[in-house]
Amino acid sequence: MSEFQYKAFISYSHRDERWATWLHRALESYRIPRALVGSRTAVGEVPARVQPVFRDRDELVSAGDLGSKVTEALAASENLVVICSPAAAASRWVSEEIREFTRLGRGDRIFCLIVDGEADESGSIAAVFPGAVAEAGLYEPLAADARKWADGKHLAKLKLVAGMLGLPLDHLRRRDLQKRRVRWALTAVGSIAAAAVVFLAISARMAAEQRRDSGESLVASKLTEMRTLLAEAPDPEKLERLNDWEPADLDRLLSGAGRDKQDLETEATRRRELGIELWQDGDIIEAQARFNESWALQAESYRKDRTNPDSFFQLGQAEYWIGLAHWELGDLDLAETAFLSYAETTLRLIRLQPENADWVLEMAYALTNLGAIENARSDVNPDRALQFMQSALDYNKIALVLDPNDEVFKSELGQSFASLADVQRNVCDLDGALDSREEAVRRETEISNDGKDGKLPLAMALTGLAWAQANIGLSEEARKSFNRSITLIEEVSTLDPDARMPRLDLAERRSYVVSLDAMNGRTEEAWAASSALQGEWNDLVQSAELDDVKTLRLFALYLIDRAWLANERGNPGTAVGLLDRALGLLAAETMRLTDNRRVGNALTLAAFRYWEIRRELPPTEIMNLLPDYRAYNGRVRACIDASRAIYKTIMLGRPEEAEDLVAYLLEKGYREAGFMQVCRKYYSC
Repeated sequence: MSEFQYKAFISYSHRDERWATWLHRALESYRIPRALVGSRTAVGEVPARVQPVFRDRDELVSAGDLGSKVTEALAASENLVVICSPAAAASRWVSEEIREFTRLGRGDRIFCLIVDGEADESGSIAAVFPGAVAEAGLYEPLAADARKWADGKHLAKLKLVAGMLGLPLDHLRRRDLQKRRVRWALTAVGSIAAAAVVFLAISARMAAEQRRDSGESLVASKLTEMRTLLAEAPDPEKLERLNDWEPADLDRLLSGAGRDKQDLETEATRRRELGIELWQDGDIIEAQARFNESWALQAESYRKDRTNPDSFFQLGQAEYWIGLAHWELGDLDLAETAFLSYAETTLRLIRLQPENADWVLEMAYALTNLGAIENARSDVNPDRALQFMQSALDYNKIALVLDPNDEVFKSELGQSFASLADVQRNVCDLDGALDSREEAVRRETEISNDGKDGKLPLAMALTGLAWAQANIGLSEEARKSFNRSITLIEEVSTLDPDARMPRLDLAERRSYVVSLDAMNGRTEEAWAASSALQGEWNDLVQSAELDDVKTLRLFALYLIDRAWLANERGNPGTAVGLLDRALGLLAAETMRLTDNRRVGNALTLAAFRYWEIRRELPPTEIMNLLPDYRAYNGRVRACIDASRAIYKTIMLGRPEEAEDLVAYLLEKGYREAGFMQVCRKYYSC
């Protein structure tokens, strides 16, 4: 048990009382993820709650001697949180509280929260800090910043909690990161009627079970199903990845970290966080190396004590990041192996503690990622993909049964609707996809905040809505949704203008707007916007890793749209040059990633545009790389696949063979602007 009566003392100017009230409630109501509770950090054992928190207006309403009571409360507080603002900087009492806390020898336990104020001409924000902060040796300290254009309230709270408990920030926000990184969501395949019925049945069944049974019973009912679904998962306890290491390299890594279990875990966390930074900057190869090192260090720590659930949990997290790196690099088999190990680790933890809602939600994340991997394949197994998605939805629901008041669990419901929308969109239930996407946006709007943790999920939801709108011909509505998404990402990107990921997100969405404008007759406007993006795209591609499939694919799509515009403006030579470059990029990626259908569809579009301009097929080596759209037992899985199959058939001089696909898309209500242009030109739509 802690020797202190209070976990934290909030020091603030009474002009900032509104902020103090919010912070007091936010800290005391925050639940530490169960997987972290009881673990040890440099400052002690991690508690389940950050409480009690002292705030003088609440605690001292009947005190006669305010000074002595404050002094006693400071002495009884483990941490001091200073709410920083111009008002706080001018407050004598805030500075006195900081000085008193410093005299107690706990100057290293002072944490700052900026709530108001602006930087001066030199960029310094020193004016928001009370003078005693500098006296304590903290000169413009790294502070949580609750202002809406900075961290926002949610992330600022997490930073304070992480600092007070001695936890890496990544451990508290990783769940949010995982949710965001399943970006373009899942393309599960199967009967849309079945998908819709399954979703509604899950909701109804689980609501009834919630009334009858405990969450633990729901978990138990899923274990047999999971055993079948994860039959191909490697045994995480065998630590087979260690076999990939040269003994001398492994020994050097472990010796450098120190052989003590705590030292190993500390270094494992440090390397994982470094990998995340590299990954966010687009350096996937180096990020992957750091993730592999992090796993090896964590594996050695686990080997020293196989009875520690938290150590085993962290081993699963290491597998998650390894899988994510493989996915970004386009190696779906290796990504799936890592995610299967991640899921198997989580499943074994759930068996130990079926009441642990955090671990239940981890399983939902793992299954969602496995569904995404399966649906990215050109030879997708529709039943397996759909089963992963259905089970992920189940586990999302079970987590809410176990803890219906958890805000993170509630936020997952929006992602569940987004995932359902992609199941619907990719079997051409376009109206259903639109309904689900609108629901996802509604839910993200309800829980969004002014910080980047609120804006980014909403931006992703709006992007999905825009695609759903564009697919049924609502081009103007789609344009508005894309632009709303762009505005949100722009606001977030101001925090770090040079960060690669927001720049890529912005270039991607701005290019989508260019494509919409191009296909809807705004040729000059689209050309001007495309020209404005040229420098940014060149910079992004030049700084990308050779294996960065996403950047290269998106750049190729940008080139295809720019080529179409150049031809419309009477410059076919420029258009062919742009298409040659796009074909080269996509052909190389297709040969490297033989089962990536997004790349295959982009290659088909580039080849079709080339054929339309030159009236001759691209080189044979390009044509041989185009997907075989009839290879899946005669079934086309998604509207976009059907449209690309039509383009390929037209190129080959057999448009009549695609008439059934044209009828299929029109019957489904597919009215995407590019397809409709082709349809009117070749089929009199």
